[in-house]
Amino acid sequence: MFNSVSVRTTLPPHPAVPAGPLPTVQVGWRLNAASWLEVTFVVTLPPGATWHSTTDFSTTDYARNWGLWEHDVVEVFVQARPFAKASATPYHELQISPLGQPFALCIDEPRRRYHAPRTLAYTKEICCTAACWRTRLAMQVPGYQPGAPLFGNLTACLGPADQRGHFALAPSTSEVPDFHRPYEFIQLV
Repeated sequence: MFNSVSVRTTLPPHPAVPAGPLPTVQVGWRLNAASWLEVTFVVTLPPGATWHSTTDFSTTDYARNWGLWEHDVVEVFVQARPFAKASATPYHELQISPLGQPFALCIDEPRRRYHAPRTLAYTKEICCTAACWRTRLAMQVPGYQPGAPLFGNLTACLGPADQRGHFALAPSTSEVPDFHRPYEFIQLV
């Protein structure tokens, strides 16, 4: 089903937040007429903050960028479900850094069985300044059948290790932020 209405919201931080001012993370999403999920993130840093990123990762090879999440990233977790309660089905994760570096996984079982997808159809547009980072991702969701429910989470991991903030559309209920919890995903479409 075509969702022509774009949903927009501000992502709340996980309760385990560092002291000091946090970035603001806004996100919007919709399913386009070709059944691609389009997600736009806008991250605004507080005064004096800088991006936590490195040029050590590939800007094209999403299978090679293991560990990218230890730097600034926005993430799309998406799960095509045959019906709403089928949370045990595989899901996909796509991350993008402010430098346009991607990372992707297909997760069959969180933290136990996962692999880089052989192919993943996606596009990215990034505009990053000293204080604002805007990323637009469009992703053809593997296994999605038009009209079926599409579940997931839209997240951001920002800042160096000692001051890392985690933001999510569906906040993790765990004491330590954990976004690999498909039973906590929400219906996006």
